[in-house]
Amino acid sequence: LRQTIAIDVGFGLFTRVWCVAELVQANSSGIPQDAYVFSRRDLDANRGDVALYAKLATLTVAECSSTSPEDKERILAKIPDISQFDAQLQALIFGSAGLIGQHLIGFDILYTAARTAYRMTMAASMLK
Repeated sequence: LRQTIAIDVGFGLFTRVWCVAELVQANSSGIPQDAYVFSRRDLDANRGDVALYAKLATLTVAECSSTSPEDKERILAKIPDISQFDAQLQALIFGSAGLIGQHLIGFDILYTAARTAYRMTMAASMLK
């Protein structure tokens, strides 16, 4: 059993409450996950665009959307601790074996870490 994740161009997958709930649940259950992005260009360390990283770094399941408000309420009601869930989600996305981390393999690790730290700093300053 594996979970295959097709990440769309705008990374909209991460804005849908049921999608992020399924991602975290599969990860928590130990189901191997394979993520595929439409374009690695969005993850290029040299682009300098921090909007995507800001979007993902500030992601919270509470602000995700659903076609039906009832569906969102039902999914959120099953999450005992939103803060802990959000932390798991961040680790799933940005962790060394996370969904984004999978696509940084082959790059110079220190350079990528430095660029990611720079992006996170820039994203944080955008939020002020």
